[in-house]
Amino acid sequence: PGLILADDPSAYGPYEVLTLTYGSGTDRRRTEYADSVVLTTPAVDGRPFVDNWKKFSGWAREKFWGFDLSALPLNARVWYPSGEGPFPLVLVVHGNHLDRDYSDPGYDYLGELMASRGFIFASVDENFLNGAWSDVFGRLKEENDARAWLLLKHLECWEKWSKEDSCPFQGKVDMERISLIGHSRGGEAVCIAAFFNRLPCYPDDAMVSFDFGFNILSVIPIAPVDGQYKPGETGTSIENTSYFTLQGSHDMDMRSYHGA
Repeated sequence: PGLILADDPSAYGPYEVLTLTYGSGTDRRRTEYADSVVLTTPAVDGRPFVDNWKKFSGWAREKFWGFDLSALPLNARVWYPSGEGPFPLVLVVHGNHLDRDYSDPGYDYLGELMASRGFIFASVDENFLNGAWSDVFGRLKEENDARAWLLLKHLECWEKWSKEDSCPFQGKVDMERISLIGHSRGGEAVCIAAFFNRLPCYPDDAMVSFDFGFNILSVIPIAPVDGQYKPGETGTSIENTSYFTLQGSHDMDMRSYHGA
């Protein structure tokens, strides 16, 4: 009594798993986002979305990463099924940690599992927005909306690739079935992304126009923060999107549930 009679969710599916990376092609720290990229992405201007990237702390970030806020990269590791598709698209984004202790590789086990079960799974790199030793001279502020906006800029790339001749994802991406997963700050970021997705402009600056409108069916925050970005001092609202959240019982940072 009490047992769930269902298939083991950790069992691998029937698809052969393929993998690649996409990104700037110029990353000075990681070859997977430099010469090893299969698809090259454009840099995006994140200046409207992040505060306090300046003075010594901003200079130190630029010296390490090789770019500033005006040229943020769109990097990700991708696991995808071998088959015709189209397959649902899942983006996952990490939370805050030391920027030089890269978090995006940590979802490899989940990427392989999801791809084997028929999903395209991309682990998004936003380490350059994470904490750094130079934060003692001034940490970034209001950066969680940037994490969200970057996810939507990744989706713009996916929409292009799904239609592009000779692209490995041509005809294989189901842009009508999209899910966003995020941990900690990423957990709030996926909710903000779903919020931004239906707006005509950035709430903090109407001169920054939005034209996203992707079919994001679900957001999945894992031990999320909440309230780090509050436009007009109100929470971000989600409409017509499934919300599923997980909270660990022994999370060393998010010790209690903070999600929407």
